[in-house]
Amino acid sequence: MFNFLRNKPDCPPLCQLDQLYKHTISKLPINEKIAYCERLVESARYQLAHACPKKDLGHFKNLLSAAESELLQLRLLA
Repeated sequence: MFNFLRNKPDCPPLCQLDQLYKHTISKLPINEKIAYCERLVESARYQLAHACPKKDLGHFKNLLSAAESELLQLRLLA
């Protein structure tokens, strides 16, 4: 009834959703991490806006949320 009062469920961090980021990108300089996250956000938004299968919809939403969150944190460090 009062769905607007609930907090959104926590999205897992990007390193749990993206193995390439976890094992490779996370070891690169901050500028490279930012560039990767920006491309990931663009890609996820494109997938969501176009013919994304319903079974993948949740994954892309989580990936987008995690990438945006990581991007905000990286920009604060840069």
